[in-house]
Amino acid sequence: MENNYLKQLQKEFLVRKESAFRFGSMGDGGYYISPKNILEADILFSGGISSNTEFEYDVFRYNKNIQIVMVDPTVSRTKLAAKAVLRSFLGKSEKLRYGINTLVFMLMLRSGRAWHIKKWLSNSTGILDCIKEKTTILENQKILLKLDIEGSEYDLLDEILTHLHLFNCMVFEFHDLDKQNLVLYDFLNKCALHFDMIHLEVNPCGGFSKNGQPKVVELSLERRL
Repeated sequence: MENNYLKQLQKEFLVRKESAFRFGSMGDGGYYISPKNILEADILFSGGISSNTEFEYDVFRYNKNIQIVMVDPTVSRTKLAAKAVLRSFLGKSEKLRYGINTLVFMLMLRSGRAWHIKKWLSNSTGILDCIKEKTTILENQKILLKLDIEGSEYDLLDEILTHLHLFNCMVFEFHDLDKQNLVLYDFLNKCALHFDMIHLEVNPCGGFSKNGQPKVVELSLERRL
């Protein structure tokens, strides 16, 4: 599979859904999800936001009752505001987008149903531990999972598989596929009994291997009915 792992993943796991829409950015940071899965979710766990909160805000607006836990140690209100001001002062591109994302981040935190945790996600700091810091997970609740944490997503796969019953939809940005494609294949294979991969696309920002295979892909998994 290592010579053309993208084609193999598409062949074995991809089940396209016409009902899926893109939530979040049109470029990096957006994901395809069926709207009903957002409406049915009780909690959005978002690992990795950097300066882009467009996905979180789309979910926040679409589901008026969802609780959102955002985890990223590199982000704060002050840092986001400083970036927006600095880009505006230096005349850099997308300065308006940075400013809007800063305001959106603050708006969500003030809503009473969104929280930010400044921690690195890892084997010792997991998804459920972070959620339980801010809210209660009931057995019948559904979690929408988003992970874009620059390669650390592999540290959380065992936890996800152990608690797979809690998730109704999962979106990922998987990195370093030139080295980790077999790990991703194994994870998707274990999810396949209960989840369909409804979207898979290359993120060209991550670069390509020597044989032209992408190092980074974005994908969406939805629980099978």
